[in-house]
Amino acid sequence: MAGVKADILVSAALRYANEAMIDCVLQHRGDADAGAIYVHIDALDGRHQIVARSLDFDGSYSWRVITSSAWVDADTARARLQQELERDPDAFIVAVTDRDGRNPFLMF
Repeated sequence: MAGVKADILVSAALRYANEAMIDCVLQHRGDADAGAIYVHIDALDGRHQIVARSLDFDGSYSWRVITSSAWVDADTARARLQQELERDPDAFIVAVTDRDGRNPFLMF
């Protein structure tokens, strides 16, 4: 989805999540045109994951885990998001609560 504005991509993911019955909310609104996008996934069993949209060398976007390991505890996830917002207050944060740990941005 290269070239799509961040706010449009986030809106589409929120709509998809709603249709797929994934609990998903916009926790922090970023820059509409080019804000970074972070997804905080809570698997409801103590596992949390932070993924970020990143641009690959070939010009395509992918989602990468940015915490120290694939799954971390809630405090570690919140601390990482706070660090990211301090560096980039124009970032979007999308909070997902889903037993299956689904990222709604991967669905389209």
